[in-house]
Amino acid sequence: MTDGTLTELMELITDFKTMKCIEAVVVTSRSGINIASSVPPKTNPDTLAAMSSALQYAADILTGRAKKSFSDRVVIECERDKIIIVGTGPKALLLVLASEKSTLGPRFMEISNLSRQVKELLEYD
Repeated sequence: MTDGTLTELMELITDFKTMKCIEAVVVTSRSGINIASSVPPKTNPDTLAAMSSALQYAADILTGRAKKSFSDRVVIECERDKIIIVGTGPKALLLVLASEKSTLGPRFMEISNLSRQVKELLEYD
């Protein structure tokens, strides 16, 4: 990945993280390697990257066996947070950690838009 692409990627995720209720954004390879991230202090982006990759892989296996297709997104709702993982093309995944106050409907649209931008950026690298 070129320095220019990494800089653009960081700008995208940093801007996205400034939105209300967004706590962390991680772009990871499908194999779980952290590509770019903006996370709170004391949060390990490498752990988030690895675990999001494993969760997406498990969801793909599960849905592939059940419906003969792949999952569009993985959503985990916790007491205080919501974790959304979406594919950004064949190379990467996008993880967004949102606060409990976040409404998922509008977030899905915003995350889909960010995912498309990340995918386009990585495709031209």
